[in-house]
Amino acid sequence: MKNFILGALVALIAAGCASAPADAVLTFDVTSPTAKEIVLICNTDIRTFPLDESGHCEAVLEDVDAIYARMFYGRNERTIYVEGGDHASISFDAGDFEGTFRFDGAKASAVEYLRNVVLTPLPDETYALPFNEYASKLKAKENDAVKLLKANSIKGAGNFPDMEEGRIRYSYATPLLMYPVGHMLMSQNPEYQPDGEYYDYIRQYFTDDQDLVNLSEYRNFIIEAAHVLDADNRNLKEINPKTVAQMRYIADNFKNPVVIEKLLHYLASSYVDTFGIDGIEEMESVYRTYVKDESLLADYAVKYDKWNISKPGKPSPDFDAVDIDGKKWSVADFRGKYVYIDMWATWCGPCKKELPYLKALEEKFRDAQIVFVGLSTDGVKENWENMVRSGAMCGTQLYLGPRSSFQRAYNIDGIPRFILLDKEGKIISNDMSRPSADETVSVLESLEGIR
Repeated sequence: MKNFILGALVALIAAGCASAPADAVLTFDVTSPTAKEIVLICNTDIRTFPLDESGHCEAVLEDVDAIYARMFYGRNERTIYVEGGDHASISFDAGDFEGTFRFDGAKASAVEYLRNVVLTPLPDETYALPFNEYASKLKAKENDAVKLLKANSIKGAGNFPDMEEGRIRYSYATPLLMYPVGHMLMSQNPEYQPDGEYYDYIRQYFTDDQDLVNLSEYRNFIIEAAHVLDADNRNLKEINPKTVAQMRYIADNFKNPVVIEKLLHYLASSYVDTFGIDGIEEMESVYRTYVKDESLLADYAVKYDKWNISKPGKPSPDFDAVDIDGKKWSVADFRGKYVYIDMWATWCGPCKKELPYLKALEEKFRDAQIVFVGLSTDGVKENWENMVRSGAMCGTQLYLGPRSSFQRAYNIDGIPRFILLDKEGKIISNDMSRPSADETVSVLESLEGIR
């Protein structure tokens, strides 16, 4: 079930409109239930609603404008459309989902339309046509789809006709972005390069439209078009610099701050959610310059924190280090006491300057519930061994080595670096003050149960 739902995420459709956000309430009643839950994919959010013993549940979609959502029950699915303020009921028999599915609510005509009308693509072979002929055929498909929409005479469905026309427009605009590659393959002309006419045609769709900014077809087109139209960065292949370039191009060429915010949020949060937070400094600089909406920032923080394993309050990443006698140590070996960790190396001058202060700190807390642990990042283990045997060190001295997973987890690119853990091995500070800092003693004295 999980893999099936995630696979369907690429087909997610989410739309916004000009109406004020409000809650939409959906009730579900399933006869002879065979599955235990209803799953809704709404605006990149996967939500699960358990059914009770009678096959009933209620789903509240908070603060929505308008959304196309994918509804799943087992392997059955249906696209539904609701707007803020809607109250709708959905019922079906689990044994005959298609034959008994019923949507009762103001947007019933929209849901029925979505059930019956499918946007069909052009055959791949048409990529072999000259661009103007290919574009004309796509435009004809778009016009035909709009005619079907209007012929359905959808009434009383709020903003759906306008949203659907936008979805149709950008559904048939997206294949244009693939034309250069498709034409090379289908015409067997590897030397083909699009001319100015091609880019001018793409540019007419590159408009900032606040009403469509949450529509996946619009959003995906604009984001990729930002790469296609950016002549200076068009050949970027690596995902990180490409994403940054797309964000900059949108910010530089759009004027509507809401559209800019949402598109940049989608780009950055999608990147972080998939690839993590390493090397995203430039991306974050652009993101935080333009994105100020608290709900977007909160969503970004959730995705960021998933990767930020060194965040205070989380269990510390583990290490696998050895003492001078070869005994192995890990974070778990220090459970029951606070742990003050010193990341250092014998070649590091600033690290050595902290040693007298570290000795004084350890002496001050000799009878306290805290241990002082040195983790050497030396590349040459012998240098560490010689210094430990010299008697110049204090506390528990361990050899970790360079480029360890522990160091990477804490994003440590400079030493000395000090880390403070609680008695359970959870992070209190991932960048604790140095032994020489005036506040260090007071911070340690304030720890509960330190004495």
